[in-house]
Amino acid sequence: MFLALIFLMSLSACKRNEGNIVITGQQKSDQLTLFRTDTFTLKASTVVEDSLPANNLTYVLLGEFHDPLLGKSKASIYAKMNILAPENNFPNTIEPDSALLYIPLVDGLNFYGNSLTKQKLKIYELDETLNGANIYYQKQSNPKVNKNVSTDYFGTIYQQKLDSIGYKKGKMGLKPGLLIKLSKEFARELQRMPSEAYQTNEGLLKHFKGIAIVPQNDELNPGDGGFGVLDLANAININYRAKILLYYNDTSTYIFGFDQRSTIVNCSETGPYPDFVEAQLQEPNKHYNTTYVQALNGVKTKIEIPYLLNLVQSGSHGENNVGINNATLRLYVDDNTNARYFAPPRMNLFQPTSRSSDRNRLVEDALASPTKFGGVFNDKGRYYQFDITRHLQNVLNDMAFGGKDNNLGLYFAVPTDNPVIGARASIDHSKTKLIITYTKPK
Repeated sequence: MFLALIFLMSLSACKRNEGNIVITGQQKSDQLTLFRTDTFTLKASTVVEDSLPANNLTYVLLGEFHDPLLGKSKASIYAKMNILAPENNFPNTIEPDSALLYIPLVDGLNFYGNSLTKQKLKIYELDETLNGANIYYQKQSNPKVNKNVSTDYFGTIYQQKLDSIGYKKGKMGLKPGLLIKLSKEFARELQRMPSEAYQTNEGLLKHFKGIAIVPQNDELNPGDGGFGVLDLANAININYRAKILLYYNDTSTYIFGFDQRSTIVNCSETGPYPDFVEAQLQEPNKHYNTTYVQALNGVKTKIEIPYLLNLVQSGSHGENNVGINNATLRLYVDDNTNARYFAPPRMNLFQPTSRSSDRNRLVEDALASPTKFGGVFNDKGRYYQFDITRHLQNVLNDMAFGGKDNNLGLYFAVPTDNPVIGARASIDHSKTKLIITYTKPK
């Protein structure tokens, strides 16, 4: 069932505002009439997200989640390491005392789901060099790992309070985050590398390429698990940055850090989905009253405006064009949210790159006027609102001036970055509104 009445080209389908827009020097016959319509037919469906970037992100997600609405999803981390304080005479022939991995949580919205769930994580040594010049994608094959060197962890990702840890005969305070004691084998691997590994980043890369943190929670019940938002790239100070602390000789510490954002990769897996979502994925050309959006490489909502081009006629000089004064799209969240499963704080609106592709780019309004564009969740009204004036005008211009149909629809999706959040939502299209105010020759 369509969202609204089918758009009619007769003026009775629009609200004509009082008065005309008059340009100085015009005759009455040349006046422009102002119209407002909110009766466009819209078509909405859930589609699979195309490959999203997995590196160069501000923060990363970690964890596994059995969402009672959309099913299972998983986020893993692969990260290249570096040296914070080179040592020319590191004692690489002795046994280590221990090693700790610490990654801080992001302040604010730092967890999505059930933070009390204990999760199984496996920490591996990377067996592949991460290249910062490459763009990694969440859907591609995960970087290779050395499964002969690993650590098993079972506990919560959301550790709100951490005790201080030893550092240079004193103590180091830690902000909330993930703290894991690495296995004896892992510590030994870090302690007994050739000397060059402790002197330069190039030397380290030859012998230890980094780490992988991979969730192993295949049997989570619905409602269990969730995603922590972690900061591996923070380099503010030694206390609060992500690191591996290697302890030896009772009181000595060597610290490994993590490299830049381009060599921190956040891979994801989503699905299988429940039947009501799979039905939409199999038949995306139908309209559905409820659609879904999901973080990571999950699902997004496609919105089409099939009768938009009825506003104009094909031409070469724009003589049949209209001027879009304002166009607003408003999308409402349904009741499948609560304190654990809150609606994403911000959403994005994209346009497809072509009719046959699921790839997309931001609409021009988002680039030209970000503050006016919108997309921030209105908690009181339970909706997201977007200004798409430029986008719709461009679509109409393409038809009116060149006879080109670029009415490809829109994608409504959870941002990959800014903010990084493991959220999802379902959208109630019985309330969706596209409101357009436009002018046309009288």
